[in-house]
Amino acid sequence: MAKRAVSIYDIARLAGVSTATVSNVLNQKGSYSERTRDLVLRIADEQGYVANFAAKSLREASTKTIALLTPDVSNDFFATLVLKVEGLLHAAGYASYICNTANDDEREEEYVRGLISKQVDGIVYIGGTTRAPIQAAADLPVVHIDHTGSTGMSREVYVGNDMSQVSYDMTATLFARGCERVALVSVSASLYRTAEHDQAAGYHRYLMEHDMRLDEDLVLEGPHRQTSLIEAAQLVGDCLDKGRVFDGVVALGDRVALGVVNALKERGMAVGHDVRVIGMDDSIYSRISSPAISTVRRNTVEMAERGVEALLAMLRGEKPAQTHIVVPHEVVERATTLGG
Repeated sequence: MAKRAVSIYDIARLAGVSTATVSNVLNQKGSYSERTRDLVLRIADEQGYVANFAAKSLREASTKTIALLTPDVSNDFFATLVLKVEGLLHAAGYASYICNTANDDEREEEYVRGLISKQVDGIVYIGGTTRAPIQAAADLPVVHIDHTGSTGMSREVYVGNDMSQVSYDMTATLFARGCERVALVSVSASLYRTAEHDQAAGYHRYLMEHDMRLDEDLVLEGPHRQTSLIEAAQLVGDCLDKGRVFDGVVALGDRVALGVVNALKERGMAVGHDVRVIGMDDSIYSRISSPAISTVRRNTVEMAERGVEALLAMLRGEKPAQTHIVVPHEVVERATTLGG
């Protein structure tokens, strides 16, 4: 059996550095120490690494294609971002491959490797998270829009809201409307529990700053084994069945909020009066609900524009002015917090 060719991933593993660093050393670009350079070159020589110049020449020739990866194309918020990003890229002369990863790590990496083989010029992640680095193409520019986790690429830009502040403002809105016991409802909570993107952090921070005790019985988190709407309704229903009392709900997502509203209405509670509810995303779910759901407008147009702007800059060989771009948000109150 023929021996497998040594790749830069093998060299990176043996040298204890990233594939981006190996690529920079072998291509004599970027910054790295003399010690790192000597180590990488020695290991490459020892392992008999031979650069694939044919692949390199293809890599350096733009195909005018971009990979767009999202965890759930049925999610109104993600779909809106995908459509806007695709439109902006099309206007700039780029075609897009749109892939639904279903929050599956293996599926995501399979898509990335397949798209790399098609010589895409860059990658845009929209929504969700990448739990482990994907070191399939160290030289590609990558933009994360409302997405967490690192791919291990050498050029990455993050675009999104300050999610901790978003949930803080949601919580503050309910207390300003007279609520005294506010529950937090979330599905896929584990997807967002990172240092930079904790959607629940603002809720906890508000309570702490206002000397309120956190009641763990009112933190309702589901594993997302069902649709957000159904799972949220079950979480709230189970909470009420256990006799737990609350008069406000911070729902991390509009589909989650709609499930909360449905569960409250099924039990004869007046949403907006007995219990006030606020969701997040300003999606269609918040507008078609009866009563209409208060929410957070996260400015998807600006997210898409800033993300594409950063990607195009990197494709031109420019260093991005910012690697973390924070887009402003605003609370939009409707009947579920205003009553009426």
